[in-house]
Amino acid sequence: MEQMKLFRTAGVNPLGGCIPALLQIPIFFALYSFFNSNISLRGQKFLWANDLSAYDSIVSWNANIPFIGNHLSLFTILAVVTSLLISLYSMSMTPDQNNPVLKYMPYIFPFMLLGIFNSLPSALTWYYTVSNVITLILQFVIQNYIIDHGKILSKIEENKKKPRTKSKWQERFDQLQQTQKKVEDLKKKTSKK
Repeated sequence: MEQMKLFRTAGVNPLGGCIPALLQIPIFFALYSFFNSNISLRGQKFLWANDLSAYDSIVSWNANIPFIGNHLSLFTILAVVTSLLISLYSMSMTPDQNNPVLKYMPYIFPFMLLGIFNSLPSALTWYYTVSNVITLILQFVIQNYIIDHGKILSKIEENKKKPRTKSKWQERFDQLQQTQKKVEDLKKKTSKK
């Protein structure tokens, strides 16, 4: 609650960073369909992958391990490692990490990807790995060469000094509370008579 209060006083939208990530989900599902059904990728070799429309197994075993299967894909391992690097870099940019759930979040998501991506086509996991590398490079360049942190902090301080305006939802909620209070006061007056 304190963090949300800080966001409001600083004029920061906490969902602003989630929207670009949500826009990528339909693209990822379209690529999943494309790589699974594209006939021209079948039998195509790339680096160590013999077939871009199937997973690239570098290690196989007889038993079927839950969540992973009976093989391990190198493109999937690369995707997991790059996702872990992105998560760790993002967490290093976060000033306050007192929440224990947030401390372990960078480790949970990449290892979930291991189970999800291990049986996906190698072309898709290679795409995801390259996308992660590009994202990591962009984050580094933006954080170190483009963003002026002093200017951002001064803008936040300026926003803190501005009077807070209520959203339309908050105004309606306040009106509803006032109306309920008036109704309760009216009930108390009529019950006393």
